[in-house]
Amino acid sequence: MATARFHRVIIWLRGLAEWLDCPRARFLVRLLFITTALTFTLIPFIRFLRTGTDMDYRTWYQAGQTVLDGGEIFPHGEIFPFMYPPTCALMLAVPAFFGKAALILVLSSVNTVAWLLCIWFTSGLVSEKRIQNSPIVIANLIAIPFVWSSYHLGQPSLLLLALVLGAFLSLRCHRQFLAGALIAVAVAIKAFPVLAIPYLIYRRYWTAAAALLVTLIILLLILPIPFRGWQRTVNDVSEWQRGMLRYEEGGIAQRPARSYSWKNQSIFGVANRLLRRITVDDKPNPSVYANIVNLNFKTVNMVIVACALILGAFFVWTMPRECSPQSNAGEFAALLTLILMFTPLAFGYLFVWLMVPLTLLIKRTIASNDSTLLNYLLVAFVLLVATGIAPRLA
Repeated sequence: MATARFHRVIIWLRGLAEWLDCPRARFLVRLLFITTALTFTLIPFIRFLRTGTDMDYRTWYQAGQTVLDGGEIFPHGEIFPFMYPPTCALMLAVPAFFGKAALILVLSSVNTVAWLLCIWFTSGLVSEKRIQNSPIVIANLIAIPFVWSSYHLGQPSLLLLALVLGAFLSLRCHRQFLAGALIAVAVAIKAFPVLAIPYLIYRRYWTAAAALLVTLIILLLILPIPFRGWQRTVNDVSEWQRGMLRYEEGGIAQRPARSYSWKNQSIFGVANRLLRRITVDDKPNPSVYANIVNLNFKTVNMVIVACALILGAFFVWTMPRECSPQSNAGEFAALLTLILMFTPLAFGYLFVWLMVPLTLLIKRTIASNDSTLLNYLLVAFVLLVATGIAPRLA
């Protein structure tokens, strides 16, 4: 019974893949993408003009205006709303100069370009000849709630993914300097892609690792000097790291209320929710608990370290000595998943990073008769759909 059901699902998936590859379906998919991307781009802009709703765009605008006014991006001794590296605020000053509405339209448009690049780069990484192919189309349809979340909130998740995927493709093409520089730009926008450094070092991409560090120093400490001055540049970096490089019993970085709530899906958030008696809802909501045991903070961290060592060792163990396009794709997909797991704050919009792992899993499931792959795909599909529809329960 189970075997027959498995074969029916595989046949259905292959039939869907074949239909998506026919000329009429390709035209419909192109039309759907253009319509969706245009709609996603314009909704935040029109919404702001009609109702004044600005979501996280408000924070980006305030950060850009602070740079333009010569103010303090990270007030000393205070909780600051802008948690991103100071170079990111410098970048935001350009669209902020033209007003909040212009900034919203510019950032939404950047998301659209980044989304297209993500699709293009994913196609290259999984060794597909065409950008529009069935595994990528299916993966994007599953991930569409998280794509929309980037537009809705104004988050740079798609841009970060495009930069990191561009770096992976550069590594495959033996352009290590470009790869390191692209990851550095991503780190200068939002710090967590720096978790790719251990992979670069293990794989002996020395030039890429060095380029990442040098480019990051330039972006954080040299580029801002003409606009902020040396002393203020140093103060910006110092205050930012003081506020952000914090992991305590009461919370993470500048978001203590949300650090261990259901919104944070990183291993730090999940482990603390399940292993300590802390509320999974942030204030002013009533306290709700989901812990299965009640450990102290130190023991929870020991569990997290053990998980990191086990997953890291398994990742290294599965990596072949000789690289190939097929093994590279699997490595990069696994690395994206690990980065997503071990970033301190992983909210729902970051799940768009699962686009590549999902594409690769769909491709390999369609191409094989392995029931294990199909089970993995079904579990991933159910979890992602549940997270997109009811993130609190998922």
